[in-house]
Amino acid sequence: MSEHKYKVVPSTAQEKVYRCKVVGDAAATLHVGARKLNVQVRETCGGGFTLGLDPKQVKKIRLGARYEMHYDDRRLLVAPEVFTQAVQGEPRLRVLTVREYEPKKRWAFRLPFSKGQRIVKHEGTIGSTAAYGGFVLVLFCVMALPGVGDKLGTAPRIEAALNIMARNFGDVFESFRG
Repeated sequence: MSEHKYKVVPSTAQEKVYRCKVVGDAAATLHVGARKLNVQVRETCGGGFTLGLDPKQVKKIRLGARYEMHYDDRRLLVAPEVFTQAVQGEPRLRVLTVREYEPKKRWAFRLPFSKGQRIVKHEGTIGSTAAYGGFVLVLFCVMALPGVGDKLGTAPRIEAALNIMARNFGDVFESFRG
């Protein structure tokens, strides 16, 4: 038997929907209200998916409602269409893809003065370079404050570094003028 299944939808044009089995990692997350349900994607087609559910999860899903699904680094808005015949005791749910969202932009940075590969990831639409630069600038200014910088011992070092940079910039500007 072929790996592809199809169903005949009763209509005037007898439309065929081809479904392909999913092999490999088929884990997905279905957001039902405030809960996240772990489901398995069993089949895909052009207009949706067939999901394998835990029998306890069936009563939490309403047909006709819309839910957000995370699968294969994608965010989708899906609408449950029909519960199909269970396979080996696993209930199956066919869902239609209503909308596929654009991926969220992520930005990450390494925390200063930390060891190893500690990465803090944030999701948002602000520019990651500007946010990181602002964080470093605020940290630099706090360390240069007279009271804080004197107690930490950073104020004299920062002052010396700024004097060296000012002299170097002065030399560069004089070389361009002359």
